[in-house]
Amino acid sequence: MTRTMMRDNLGSEQTSRWFSPNIWGDCPIEAILHGTVPGRFFQDDFTGPCPNTDAGLYEGAGESPGLGYLFYGDTGVTLKAEAAAEYGVVVVGGNDADNDESVMSTGSCAWNISDTAADAKKLWFEARFKKESVANNAIAEFVGLGWDHTTGTSVAVTTCLTANDADLGAFSFIGFHVDQADGDAMDFVYQADGGAQTVKIAGVDVREADTYVKAGFVYDPHAPSTKRIKVFINNVEQTTYVTATNIAAATFPDDEPLAMVWANKVGTNAAAKTAHLDWWRCCQLG
Repeated sequence: MTRTMMRDNLGSEQTSRWFSPNIWGDCPIEAILHGTVPGRFFQDDFTGPCPNTDAGLYEGAGESPGLGYLFYGDTGVTLKAEAAAEYGVVVVGGNDADNDESVMSTGSCAWNISDTAADAKKLWFEARFKKESVANNAIAEFVGLGWDHTTGTSVAVTTCLTANDADLGAFSFIGFHVDQADGDAMDFVYQADGGAQTVKIAGVDVREADTYVKAGFVYDPHAPSTKRIKVFINNVEQTTYVTATNIAAATFPDDEPLAMVWANKVGTNAAAKTAHLDWWRCCQLG
């Protein structure tokens, strides 16, 4: 599934709204869409129907009918369009109590990172997002892929970020995480359902208040064994990689189908702190 994208500027710098060319330069999106290469592709920049007035907010657990996502929000936590965003942005707000959480998910296990030969297919992921505050205990976040295989449900209807510390819960995931203890330090992390979390790149980005970051990764089963997953921040390839040995270990969500997930949680500095998602996309060969 693909959604309409409205981009007006090219470039890889942080202020650019465009996708990072170092991630997407070799991704055969057009061929997949035209059926000449097998695969699946999803992208959304939230220019579709989404209310931007208090009369039409998405609040509480359930499906967000305009966006077509699963959305969970604690009482008073809301999801709506940013009214002044010309190119589409969704905003989480109303999270003005300690441990108020929101989780939005595609709710479908469309993606899979595996070193099993039959399932080892190249995957690309990236998102552009920001949060209002980088103070400790203000607002934690996770953006990436995840699924709760123990309960067989999307993490959008379970607890994604734990109370008080905003650690990631007991589900499968891979992506970018900021906890409550260090509000400006974003880590690249992964975990297999029931296993221990691995912080593969601590401080992969120093978050700035109300400033967008573009964060993504590429899994290539044919890359050198020391560079099976490359991580990118604002189009810059990081120098620490997920290796073939990492993927084969019990701590990696190897061959565990995953959905796209965006989660936020406020801490003890319990005043409403907005979080914004400009766009996200994922593609995988079939």
